[in-house]
Amino acid sequence: MKQEHILLILVIFICYYIWSLLLPPNVAPDEGMRYQIPAFIYQNGYLPHGADPAVRDPLWGISYGFAPYLAQIIGAGFMKITSAFTIDGFALLMAARMVNVLSATTTVWFAIKISQRIFRGVHRWVFVILIAALPQFIFLGSYVNNDCFAIFASSIIFYAWIIGLQENWPVKSCVMLGIGMGLCAMSYYNAYAWLLTSVILFFFSALIIDREHWRDRKFRIKIYVIAGIFVAIAAWWFIRSYIIYDGDFLGLNITEHYKELYAVDDLKPSNVQTVQQQGISVPSMLISMKWLLLTFCSAIGCFGSMDMWIPYWIYVVYGIIFVLGFIGMLMRFVAFVRSKGERDKAKKWLLGICMLLTMAIPVALSIYYSYTSDFQPQGRYVLSMLLPFMAFVTLGLKTLSEKIIRKQKAQRNAAVCFCVGMILITAYVFVGTYLPAYI
Repeated sequence: MKQEHILLILVIFICYYIWSLLLPPNVAPDEGMRYQIPAFIYQNGYLPHGADPAVRDPLWGISYGFAPYLAQIIGAGFMKITSAFTIDGFALLMAARMVNVLSATTTVWFAIKISQRIFRGVHRWVFVILIAALPQFIFLGSYVNNDCFAIFASSIIFYAWIIGLQENWPVKSCVMLGIGMGLCAMSYYNAYAWLLTSVILFFFSALIIDREHWRDRKFRIKIYVIAGIFVAIAAWWFIRSYIIYDGDFLGLNITEHYKELYAVDDLKPSNVQTVQQQGISVPSMLISMKWLLLTFCSAIGCFGSMDMWIPYWIYVVYGIIFVLGFIGMLMRFVAFVRSKGERDKAKKWLLGICMLLTMAIPVALSIYYSYTSDFQPQGRYVLSMLLPFMAFVTLGLKTLSEKIIRKQKAQRNAAVCFCVGMILITAYVFVGTYLPAYI
């Protein structure tokens, strides 16, 4: 990596760490419940049962111990290291938060690596800044959660995809894909679209496009590398869950069981009417109940426990950027379909379809969950799509820029101004919204 890239990553880490350092305990969504897991491991030296009273929330009757929590296991390790110097409560919390500070920073590092392979010139930085300066992404990197860790895992997978498609799946891309898939499996179920699409993309590109064969030893080695690393990282968790939760290896049914047993009456599943049970249609939920609006806005920036919104005009600015990106992307798509003899066209089709799936599936899952279980229009539940979404937006903006602005120097200047503008918006959010709330 170039020296200036290392300096940039260091600056980003410091900025993200400051965001985290300023955030008081228990004001971010579910951090109190999440933090109980690494605190338990730190204090006891073993993983808790999801229904252990020490980690079970008295209101909801459950804990986050039923679902994968590798980020919290790593956080417990950081807490142990920190305890050698101090046992101050906030210092230990910051040690647990450090997992996501590092996850967010490393995601930006992978975004830089990805941009170098799929974009040219200054538009590489448009892609990076759209990710690194997104207020909600920075906020996710400031407290204990699994969402940021899932985005981090997706960045590894996305980078492995790009290398694999460009270089016919060298071993290093297989290693990275196995690591990314393993970490993704241990993060958040909403991000599992990356697992499905990785299987599709790998086998389709290797067997159909590159014409490899099942009996080819080199191809089998690639499969063994990916599968072996994935199993080494994630299999133990699901085996453990299968054993201690009576076959419920995903921990979904057992969660509902204990919620019914121990939640306060108003929160027991049997006493809660879902949107579906109220007879409200999905379109009404999306529009009349403002699911789409709330999810969009909270994916851009919403702090506290979904109660601290950034200035309205910033949502409008991002909305305009996304609309312009969509228009440019449509133009690029039409040109792509009409083009003849474009290099690696089949691989680009495959990559584009898989990217769309990683965007559509988490949105569909979030809609389904809000409709059939708990109405939660939160942008963090769909942000595992962050990298492919911003890649499409960047490509669209680049296409539009090339159509409107003819001179390359003017295009570069426009892109630089755009990047500076996005950074200034984030700085404004930090100074105008975040700092006044938490200092």
